[in-house]
Amino acid sequence: MPTLFLLLAAMLIAASGIQADTPAPRPWNIVLIVADDLGAHDLGVTGSRLHETPNLDRLAAGGMQFTQAYSACTVCSPSRAAILTGKYPARLKITDWIKGHDYPQAKLRPPAHWTQHLPLEEVTLAEHFKGAGYATCHLGKWHLGGEGFEPERQGFDINLGGDHRGQPPSYFAPFGIPGLPDHIAGEYLVDREGEEAEKFIGAHGDKPFFLNYWSYSVHTPLQAPAAAVARYREKAAKLGSAQTNATYAAMLERLDASVGRILDTLESRGLSDHTLVVFTSDNGGLVLGGPPPTSNAPLRSGKGSEYEGGHRVPLIVHWPGVTRPGTSSAVPVMGIDLLPTLLEVAGLPQPGGAAKPDGVSLVPLLRDPSARLDRPLCWHYPHYHPGGATPYAVIRDGDWKYIQHYENGRNELYNLASDPSESQDLNGTQPAKATELARKLFAWHGAVGAEWPMPNPDWKPTPIAIQTDGSMLLHSHDAFVHSEVLRYEPQPFKNTLGWWVKASDWAEWIFDLPKAGRYELSFLQGCGSGGGSEIAFTVGQQQLTTTVMETGGFQNFTNRIAGHLDLPAGRQSLSLKVLRKQGAAVMDVRQLVLKPE
Repeated sequence: MPTLFLLLAAMLIAASGIQADTPAPRPWNIVLIVADDLGAHDLGVTGSRLHETPNLDRLAAGGMQFTQAYSACTVCSPSRAAILTGKYPARLKITDWIKGHDYPQAKLRPPAHWTQHLPLEEVTLAEHFKGAGYATCHLGKWHLGGEGFEPERQGFDINLGGDHRGQPPSYFAPFGIPGLPDHIAGEYLVDREGEEAEKFIGAHGDKPFFLNYWSYSVHTPLQAPAAAVARYREKAAKLGSAQTNATYAAMLERLDASVGRILDTLESRGLSDHTLVVFTSDNGGLVLGGPPPTSNAPLRSGKGSEYEGGHRVPLIVHWPGVTRPGTSSAVPVMGIDLLPTLLEVAGLPQPGGAAKPDGVSLVPLLRDPSARLDRPLCWHYPHYHPGGATPYAVIRDGDWKYIQHYENGRNELYNLASDPSESQDLNGTQPAKATELARKLFAWHGAVGAEWPMPNPDWKPTPIAIQTDGSMLLHSHDAFVHSEVLRYEPQPFKNTLGWWVKASDWAEWIFDLPKAGRYELSFLQGCGSGGGSEIAFTVGQQQLTTTVMETGGFQNFTNRIAGHLDLPAGRQSLSLKVLRKQGAAVMDVRQLVLKPE
């Protein structure tokens, strides 16, 4: 019987024309190109009238554009970590560019232990591909940690130019970048990147490869060949477009040329039909300086911002035989989606456990431009940025975008379908939608373990102004918080001092009284199970003590009368401290009111 079975099987194989020793299909090569600080509308194919990007335009013409693609953060290091791991920056605790800006006089400090390198425990794209037999190369900017956290420690066989820095010392040789020794005096860095990419493909084209090309361009310092700068200066003067920076345009031209060099090399070596190429950016275009490098119009603001100009990026995917030439998708997608997408393209398993990504595979969209993908996207930036942004969180759900400002509790709500420029704040007219999105954002914070910005003990608060009726409203977002854990939690359904789990934490309000008098002090407090903590309100030598009531929930607020104070005119400091802590948390307190009698 076994002999008869083998004979029948051989006959069937012969009849079908299948060779018994037919090799398995070769896995897809992957080329991932990430520009630095490139805005969503900086390419010719995305609407720029000044910039010339013929090679990226042809990449888009042969593949798919995502017209509402987002970076995972408004600055570089967190976005790059998210691309490599598929995880939200908030989950990775990498929430600002490494090492970040310092604002010692700001109201808030960043989380005390935010991570300033990509942990070696994280499983990167390179490690997935290397484990599957791919040759792996990182080329260009890294900015995910210095010594001990280099690309070679994160799955890359070859590292050409990646180290701790976020920008090159110079775009002209000598570069001063480890891994890219100087060849020719005055050589342009981006041209050199293209040369190195071509060499890698030529040396490793006989086996599957992953080329992670993260160009230093178009990050500052703005430097480009003089002839190209002069040509774009002349062109800009004639156009009168929103984008006017000739040096930036020339830098982008050279980046486009390096992309063209990669595409031509793939073609000449017969690899184009089996190589997936992705092009994107790490955050929105920079709009600071004079003249600013670029304009993201009609999107609002730019790099560092909570608005669309800070997060929207180009995303082009060329997957031969799969993506239909010249197609586009308006589905909102994010950098966290690249890892699961590229792994599925390569036929590799999706990671689970601690390595499970937050992103989802975009393969269904790449196969069918009409496909949908319904899930919210979130951002958490507990830092200050030179562009003016204060710590914030954002959620986009469908057409709606909700912004939550950590510093003062201010919220914004926009409908991006009708208002892509975010010019009409609907927070006041759509309170139900604002609350719905705030609750989703709060749940996401918990799911990813987001770390909040904390009060700055060196902050000097501006005295609170007296109300028109003579009363003094001491709101939770105006408190000067002395704490390890206690913090202001933004509105609409929080809007309170919360996380009061340490008895040593306390809050202070500073205000000016125009005249002396007797004042009634009331406070709005909430408490779930575990009421009974004793608290004290103190102004100068006067102190009022009371016991926290259970209200059935920390956001179920009830108004309490603490007592009366005789206050002199002038500058006052009112403190709220714990005398005895009873339960797991003391209480939430939304506001205090001093009412003249």
